[in-house]
Amino acid sequence: MSCSNGEEPSIDPSIADPVAWDATNYVLYNEFMQCTAGEDYSQAALDEAIAAWRGLEKTESMLGAWGYATVTDDNTSFNNWWELSWSSKEEADAGWQEWLGSEEGSAWGEKYSSVLQCDGENREGYDFIFPYNPYAFGDTPDDGSFSASFSACTLNEGKSQEDLSNVLIQYNSWLDNIDQSQTSGFYAYGIYFPDDATAEEDFWFANFHENLETMSEGNSLWEETGGDAKIQMEAVSTCSAPEISNGQVFFDPSDPDFS
Repeated sequence: MSCSNGEEPSIDPSIADPVAWDATNYVLYNEFMQCTAGEDYSQAALDEAIAAWRGLEKTESMLGAWGYATVTDDNTSFNNWWELSWSSKEEADAGWQEWLGSEEGSAWGEKYSSVLQCDGENREGYDFIFPYNPYAFGDTPDDGSFSASFSACTLNEGKSQEDLSNVLIQYNSWLDNIDQSQTSGFYAYGIYFPDDATAEEDFWFANFHENLETMSEGNSLWEETGGDAKIQMEAVSTCSAPEISNGQVFFDPSDPDFS
């Protein structure tokens, strides 16, 4: 796996076939905000708020946005996440400065404050990469829904980023050789490296599935057939129990009117 930052992506043909979507093996900058539902929260109210936000002018450096509603019962005070993807941290910071100075943005925040409040000031930043073609198992559902699991991972003693890259190559090979008759629905995975140098985790491993049912099927397939790739993955890193969410596309720059 070879990565670039701000340059054309370089993909080793021995690892994966060339893909059309140029985010594969390309380092992006993604941010997460913790969000709390307000007293007027409902799915309909959230849909209205996001549709209104989608209609506001955005910087071209924003590459996507997604919302997550946790289904993991961990008694946290927040129950939603908002993820933003940017071309770089510098572009993200510039985009936030523009947003904070926007009268439209301020009016939107005030209008929907009783629906959802997000902690933009304490957002968490990550270098993000799709090490494998995210559309290898088909497109996401037309309605933009999906399910996600996020696991915090640490490299085991004596292991390095190079070891992680090598084991991801093995994981990609396992994905290449999956019998398509054993799978159903969209699947992709991504790696998040925290921008915070004091973070306890070395990276987050994220799995994206069509829904919770296909997530369960995929997990079972990995347990049953992962073989040496699974053994090597566990030898390189230790990951926490996943935080599981239902996700939704909030913004797709290739389809700005998506709803």
